[in-house]
Amino acid sequence: MNQDYGALEADLLKLLHALREYLTEEEVREVRYFMDANEYGVAFETLCLIIKEEGKPVTASLKAELGQFGRRIDIDPDWALPALAEISDPG
Repeated sequence: MNQDYGALEADLLKLLHALREYLTEEEVREVRYFMDANEYGVAFETLCLIIKEEGKPVTASLKAELGQFGRRIDIDPDWALPALAEISDPG
């Protein structure tokens, strides 16, 4: 995977920002911990699991952004997208 890590971090921060009203400080800290270690895949997986396990509401457009980010960093869509499909839409 040949990636621009600055862009990955910026995009993951954008996703965190979009979810800011639904994530606790501890959840954000957990994702940021992996980002600070440049483990963007683990950070993304952690974010997806938090969303799914805690039943965080996510819009359809944000689900699409999460899916695109996952594919970009080679997270298997068969893992990420079914998990995302179970996420509730706040609408």
